[in-house]
Amino acid sequence: MTGHKIEVVILGTAQDGGIPHAGCSCSNCTAAHNNSKLRRNPVSCGIRGIDNSFHLIEVGRNIAKQLKIWSETMELEDIIIPKTVSITHIHLGHVDGLGQFGKEVMDLTDIPLYGSSSSINTLKRRGLISPFNCIKVKSKKSFEPSSDCGFQLEFIKVPHRDEESDTHAIIIHGVEKSLLFLPDHDDWSETLGYHGCETIREWFNQLEIDYAVIDGTFWDDNELQGRKMTEVPHPTISETIRRLGKRRDDDVKISFFHLNHTNPVINKYSKENTILTELGWKVSKDGEVFTL
Repeated sequence: MTGHKIEVVILGTAQDGGIPHAGCSCSNCTAAHNNSKLRRNPVSCGIRGIDNSFHLIEVGRNIAKQLKIWSETMELEDIIIPKTVSITHIHLGHVDGLGQFGKEVMDLTDIPLYGSSSSINTLKRRGLISPFNCIKVKSKKSFEPSSDCGFQLEFIKVPHRDEESDTHAIIIHGVEKSLLFLPDHDDWSETLGYHGCETIREWFNQLEIDYAVIDGTFWDDNELQGRKMTEVPHPTISETIRRLGKRRDDDVKISFFHLNHTNPVINKYSKENTILTELGWKVSKDGEVFTL
């Protein structure tokens, strides 16, 4: 690993509940119970700055395991303690590990916690901010999470079930390249319309990114048996690849994460996974590294 570029490690690729999913006996969850290599953590990523500082985006329930993955990937003996934390929104799997930074577990104080104004206000109402120095971030305003880290974060607002707070994607601007971290949004038409774009390619070109790790919660609209898909809106992978078609040489490199435990692309031998990869797109993996 180099200390001269920004390194982003994907620490989780599952939807908020992780895989295996609590109380589920589906084939994906059963396989993950029986084989630890098939388990997936809720979405999160870790960033190492050029000054060897460490910065976390999203804090789910598997934070202990994720910090271990991060440390091993960075070839460190000691477990990483993040210097800063950022959150995209306040849905369960993105914030339910915040309490572990407090006196009951890590006993840390005054860690910068970056989030939108409404996210921070909601966390305060929930009593989840005691170990943190909360910093409210404005959309489309790039900032360094700590001095000399060598990269910038940029929050990008996206529409997504904003019952208690709004939702953002985050662009990580590195030394040479940039990555879009987009775990959740409701609908491509709504998101693209909000940003004045007609196509995914147009929006990604507008953002000037090289990589995009994006919402792939469901494969299609028939996935949740016994539940209304409209209650948990996400753009399906089927729709996304229909909009994109086959990858072009000059395209942003796209991979899908925030995968629900029902999603067939979790199985790399599934026909759905084959369709996706033959078009030139990827399914993200826990422990995957991007150099920026």
